[in-house]
Amino acid sequence: MAKFYISLILSLSFLFSQDYNYSGKDINPNSSTFNQNISPNFFTDKVTITYFGHQNWGVCTARVGQLNSLHSSLVSEGINNVQFIAVGKNQYETFNWKWTDDNSIPVIVDPSPNNIWNDWGASKWDIFILDSENNLYETFNINPWDEDRMEPDIDGACAL
Repeated sequence: MAKFYISLILSLSFLFSQDYNYSGKDINPNSSTFNQNISPNFFTDKVTITYFGHQNWGVCTARVGQLNSLHSSLVSEGINNVQFIAVGKNQYETFNWKWTDDNSIPVIVDPSPNNIWNDWGASKWDIFILDSENNLYETFNINPWDEDRMEPDIDGACAL
């Protein structure tokens, strides 16, 4: 009987769990994955940090630059198991250059009706940290920017 209940609980938790995945073309020519369809699953055994913002908004552009700098700092420290991805919206795609110029993290433009944003329940400035098995570790909003807030969360997700 206990096996039945455990099996039932596992089945129900699967039904209510969120699938944190998507696929989109990386439009950043400075990214190592440029022109490839990427997703959190694409980056095997890496913690993925997905940022949601609007390409036309100054604060959103600043956040992409800050995340790019944080990624560069992690790599320079030998931390190579963290991947950042920025997801914008197609209604702001004429401003993609604000996210790609001088940045090397992958950038995806979510086409209307913005299924990635909707499926994830994302809002502007939201960060979703997935562990290396694509399980949601934490989500929070990064406005205002606080690098100290980011690093402990990344460290915790990397330790999972």
